[in-house]
Amino acid sequence: MLQKYASFVVNNAAQVNSIENGLRTLTYVLPGRFADAELASEAIYTLLSFVGVYHDKLLAQAAASGLLVDKQGQPLKLDPTPFNRYHGQMAHASDVYRVSALALSAVQYAEKLVEMVAAKRLGDSRRWQVVTWIEITKIVLRLALLKASGQRMVTGAVVPEREVDPGALGSAGRRAEPEPVALDTGAQWKGGRSRLSFTSVREILQQAEGNADLGAFVANSPQNAERVAPVSALMHRLSALGLTGELLFILRPLVYVLGMRKLGANNWRAWALSLLMELVSRQMLSTELRVPRTLERDEMARRKWLFVYYLLRAPFFGRFTEQRLTRVAMWCSNKPVISLLGSLIQDYQPLWKQYYFYTAGS
Repeated sequence: MLQKYASFVVNNAAQVNSIENGLRTLTYVLPGRFADAELASEAIYTLLSFVGVYHDKLLAQAAASGLLVDKQGQPLKLDPTPFNRYHGQMAHASDVYRVSALALSAVQYAEKLVEMVAAKRLGDSRRWQVVTWIEITKIVLRLALLKASGQRMVTGAVVPEREVDPGALGSAGRRAEPEPVALDTGAQWKGGRSRLSFTSVREILQQAEGNADLGAFVANSPQNAERVAPVSALMHRLSALGLTGELLFILRPLVYVLGMRKLGANNWRAWALSLLMELVSRQMLSTELRVPRTLERDEMARRKWLFVYYLLRAPFFGRFTEQRLTRVAMWCSNKPVISLLGSLIQDYQPLWKQYYFYTAGS
């Protein structure tokens, strides 16, 4: 049964992707439309997240096996991004990393749904207990990833992203005959340490029929160092300063939750302490990573955007942000096209106030 489903997904990747995108868009506009609409929306989104990961795996396996072709009928060739290389090879090298990454992703996909169900079935007090244990679980998993990676930064997403663009796929029935590659005649050579294949100079000259400009070839074929570097070189190993900053960032959500439970959701001290921990963490990591690599730069940019969530958390939200967002929503409501934005703001404001994980950024 699973084999038939896998074949269906691979042979109809574009259509399946369109259905996924359509349902995912639906989850953004469902809240506020009917009773328990936010619960239905989050349930669909959670299910899509799990199904999407499974589909990504099926497409990646099919591409690696040469089962996917492009519009011209040629076997699809994947060029893994540094992000996918890093997480894929880390997971391949360490069972602890692989299991922790999958578990952390599963918790992140389901956390909002679990909180909603706990709030509706168990009450507010028990809901905060559930939220606390979810944050503790995420901390344990991130610490396991930190250790398994050799004390390197833990990124927000920890499983490889989809590399296959379903819209660029052709029909498997149109597969063209592959052109022979004369590896034994010097067309390519493979590095002894990197195991990467490169086109030989002889092959370049033969393809150009004696008119090859090696200088132009080199200039037009730049090599990204991070695409051929070993995985351990894609992120710096953190020293004491950077490691302290990373630990502060990992522990920050739990400190915020415990502070709210003890002092109350409208107490400024929990909000300010969480913000202070995040600022100190960022400063420590910025000092450590003076020349950040691509993955580190992307992660620092992602963490910078997380500061926006402080505008949506109590008590700042109730004191400053809520009234301004309400005025923006009212202004948008009478305008064509952007009226949808006003409607979304009105629909999501109760969720930002009621549920922790909508603004947690953890």
